[in-house]
Amino acid sequence: MTLDYLVFDPSPCSFPRPRVPVLPRGFEPAGADDARLLSDVPPLNGRGVYFSRGRYALGEAYRRAGIDGDSALLAPSYHCVTMLDPALSLGADVLLYPLLADLAPDLAALDQLLERSSKPVKALLATHFFGFVRDFSALKQWCDARDIVFVEDCSHTLFTERYQVGGAGRYGRFVASSPYKFFPSADGGWLYAPDATALADAATDQAAWMAELRGVKQCIDAARLPRVGPADIGALDGQLATIFEDEPVAGDDRRVQRAAQSPQYQREVEHLSALRASRWLIGHASVSSAIHRRQANYRRWLQAVAGMPHCRPLYPELPEQVVPYMFPLCIEHPMPHFYWLKQLAVPVWRWDEMAVSACPVAADYRLHLLHLPCHQALSDDEMAWMIAALGKVLCGQVGGAGR
Repeated sequence: MTLDYLVFDPSPCSFPRPRVPVLPRGFEPAGADDARLLSDVPPLNGRGVYFSRGRYALGEAYRRAGIDGDSALLAPSYHCVTMLDPALSLGADVLLYPLLADLAPDLAALDQLLERSSKPVKALLATHFFGFVRDFSALKQWCDARDIVFVEDCSHTLFTERYQVGGAGRYGRFVASSPYKFFPSADGGWLYAPDATALADAATDQAAWMAELRGVKQCIDAARLPRVGPADIGALDGQLATIFEDEPVAGDDRRVQRAAQSPQYQREVEHLSALRASRWLIGHASVSSAIHRRQANYRRWLQAVAGMPHCRPLYPELPEQVVPYMFPLCIEHPMPHFYWLKQLAVPVWRWDEMAVSACPVAADYRLHLLHLPCHQALSDDEMAWMIAALGKVLCGQVGGAGR
């Protein structure tokens, strides 16, 4: 199947490397409060199978759901390309279903997509975006009534039952997750099935020892990176004054066609397990600290952006049971605000490489929805620096001068 993609190439912009890590670094060992939480994390309790990344766990879920060259997958229109890559690698068609403004599935559109598909739909992928757990019970009933395998994407959720009761990991016949997004590990994905027999014969291969050593070095190097301090906050006005002197350089935003998976999906590693060091870190890191600090940082972002112009948080409230993956922020003017943030080396992320669909929400969020870090390893100075940089950019001011 050939899909049209919109791809943003930032090469002409010469963005510097982020000053703050997008994902956690360092290590905080588990304490007495973590024993129960860790016991609820599959596959630490014997449930599920480790993969090197969540995308390869998804690939195994798709394969077991019957996805192949003679079938189709239903997937959300707002997506990272690695959510589609495994199905394209299997030769399947991909149908993108529309989403509502809060990224909930538009259930009314599913039957129309099903009718228009030239191939039988074997599986549907549904995502708990940014860690905000959805009630997918109606969607699961829709799938069950049509003999479609429900695959639950928990890549943005910290899969601990104490915080996800009745939520993440409760609907899918297969549940894929990416623990490396929540722990300071070099890699890590897993696949879980509520019916243990569905994965009874699943197995992955161990990585080579050289890859293991590279993974350990990567974690050590990340923990040693210099950290942002108070002086960096004071330097923002001068840096912005320099940036504002030049016209923003637009990246190369183009439309391309692909008949296969993106380069981010590597078939040669799709059957590899997570590194041994990664599995150890995930099994021994403090889950309670990750939960509390992520929630605190998310609420700090909410408080900070409340008075900022040209933006709004996608989710202006944080329920107690939600462990956020990122802080999603909608901005009115990605050009120049996204450009200026990137030039300041703020670790802002977005899904600007996306398959084209008829969904207006996905089309809007592709460039307007920013993903900002809120992970547990962020220091107070790093949070203060990011908040100050965002506020100055959105106000377009340097030392009180407007632009």
